[in-house]
Amino acid sequence: MGSIRRAPKTNRWEARYRDPLGGQRTKTFDAKADAKAFLANVETSIARGTWREPGRSRAKFSRVAAEWLASNPTKRATTYARDATVIRTHLDPVLGDLPVNHVQPVQVQEVIDRMAGRALSPKTIRTDYGVLRAIFSWAVQTDIIDRSPCRGIRLPEMVRQARPVVSADDIEHLVATMPEEYRAAVLLGAIGLRQGEVFGLRVGAVDFLRRTLSVRATLNEVEGSFVEGAGKTQASRRTISVPERVLDELSAHLDRTARTDPEDLVFQASGGGPVRATNFRGRVYDPALRRAGLEGLSFHRLRHSAGHMLRELGVPLEVIQKRLGHSSIRTTADIYGSLPERVDRPVAEKLDEMFRYAQEAQSRGAGLSSGGADVVRDSDGEEAS
Repeated sequence: MGSIRRAPKTNRWEARYRDPLGGQRTKTFDAKADAKAFLANVETSIARGTWREPGRSRAKFSRVAAEWLASNPTKRATTYARDATVIRTHLDPVLGDLPVNHVQPVQVQEVIDRMAGRALSPKTIRTDYGVLRAIFSWAVQTDIIDRSPCRGIRLPEMVRQARPVVSADDIEHLVATMPEEYRAAVLLGAIGLRQGEVFGLRVGAVDFLRRTLSVRATLNEVEGSFVEGAGKTQASRRTISVPERVLDELSAHLDRTARTDPEDLVFQASGGGPVRATNFRGRVYDPALRRAGLEGLSFHRLRHSAGHMLRELGVPLEVIQKRLGHSSIRTTADIYGSLPERVDRPVAEKLDEMFRYAQEAQSRGAGLSSGGADVVRDSDGEEAS
C-alpha cells in the first residue's frame, strides 16, 4: 500500500508507493486530494496488472521503433536492413517525434496515404505497414502502451497482375548474351534459385555424380557489406535434382575457373571474392537483358519463370514448393495455383471423351430397352390403343 505525506519544507503533498518491480516511487501534488486520487489509481492499476512505468509510454515513437528493431538479435541481416529503411524513410518522418502513447489511427493512416502518394505498390505498402504494426504490437506486449493504434486502417487494394515470365527459349537466348562467367548463374535462377542462393553457392554443394545441388546458405550484400546466412527459412535449405543442361554449364564453368575446393564460391567477382549484386546487375545482367531484348526481366523473375515452367509440365504444387524452397504450400498455390492452358486443355479433352462414351452407352441401352419398337402415347402420357 502507498502513503500520503506532506513534502518536507513545502506546502505540497507526496504520494509514495512501491512499483511492481520493487522500486520506491514518489510524485508530488499541490493538493492532498490530488495525491490521494493519484495513489488510488496507481494501486488499482498495479492490482489489475496494467501499471506502466512513468515516462516510458511518453517516449517518442522513433525511440520505441529503435528499441523494437534491436529487440530481436537473431533477425536476418537483410530483414533488419529492410525494416530500418522502412522506419527511416516512411515511419519516422510522420510519427518519429510523437509520444508513442499519443499516436492515433489517423496518424497511422497518414503514413499509409503518404506511401500511396509516392506511388509505392500496394504490396510494398502492405509490407511496410507490417513493420509499423509489429512495432506497436511489441509496444503493447512490453507494456509501453495499452492498445495499438493500428485499427481500422485503409490499405490499398491488392490487384493481382499478370507477371511477365519467360520461356526456355528466352532463357537460352539470355544465356547466350551473358559473359561466360555468369551463364550458369542465369540457368540456376531459371531452375528456381534465389539470387542470394546463387551467389552463396559453393563448389561442394554440387554433386555431379548424383546430379543434385544443395542450397545451404545465402550470400547477400547489405548496405555495402556481405552477409552470409543459413537461408531465408528452414524450407529454403533444400537439395534438388538438376537438369543435365545446367550441370554441363556448371562443369564447364568450374573447369574454366579452376575452382575445385569445396569451400570455393562457384561465382566470384572478376578480382576474386563474392559477387556484389549491385555491380552484377548494372555491369553484367542488365546489359545482357538489353542485348537479348528482355529488358525488365529481374533475376527474381527468372525464379518465378521456373515455377511457371514446372506448372506447365504438370508438376504437382508440392514438388514445386520443395524445389523453390517455399515454407508454405499456400505461397506456392497463390503464385502458381492456376493451371496453364497447355496443361488444362488436355483435361477438358479427356472429359469430352468420357462424356462421349457415356452418351453412346446410354443410346445403346435406350435402344435395347424399347425392343426397337416405337411406343405411341396420347397427350396425357398414356399409351394409345
